[in-house]
Amino acid sequence: MKTLTPSLRALVIPGMLFLGACCTATDVVVPTPKPAPKPVPGLPAPAPSPAPKPAPIVAPIAAPIAAPIAAPKPAPIAAPVVAPVLVPVVIPPAPAPVVVEPKKQQPPVIVAPQVIIPKFSDIYFEFDKSLIRKDAAPQLENVADWMKANPTKTIVLEAHADARGASTYNIALGQRRADAVKAYLLKQGIDPSRVKAVSYGKDKPFVTGSNEQSKNRRIHFVVE
Repeated sequence: MKTLTPSLRALVIPGMLFLGACCTATDVVVPTPKPAPKPVPGLPAPAPSPAPKPAPIVAPIAAPIAAPIAAPKPAPIAAPVVAPVLVPVVIPPAPAPVVVEPKKQQPPVIVAPQVIIPKFSDIYFEFDKSLIRKDAAPQLENVADWMKANPTKTIVLEAHADARGASTYNIALGQRRADAVKAYLLKQGIDPSRVKAVSYGKDKPFVTGSNEQSKNRRIHFVVE
């Protein structure tokens, strides 16, 4: 701090002492209120001084209420990013090639036509005769036609006789009757190897009794 000169010091110090003496407590004067004037008899009392007008009350001006500031919307929460799971792709092995063997060609199956074996009616002879009767011709024609249509078949001529006469005679008689029928078929073009003749004589009668003996004089056809 700069030091005052002697001349300035002589002026400042007395001023400071004067100011200190003026500001002491003994020098403060408190005003005493004046007493109200006493009323004078015979004179009207002085009108009271009007009360001071109250200071006008100025209503406070309401400050404008500011609109509430809307709170900022929270930022949307981003969905968590899920890393894709890599699934290993298993490639199955390629199937082995299928070798298809060609089907062996089967030889055709030849089905032989079904042959219906007819049941030919017997033909009959007169007593002790081997000649073919006229009524037997149509039946022999049917036998010949069927054998031509079925060349693999053979036929057996079974000759029979009635009960009269000896057995040896009837067997010989039956053989003559079978030979007569075979000759008839051969004339129709039938191979002789396909026609067989056998005689049973009276050993296998078709009927018994003296009145039915004509039915035993017959040729019976058996297809083989």
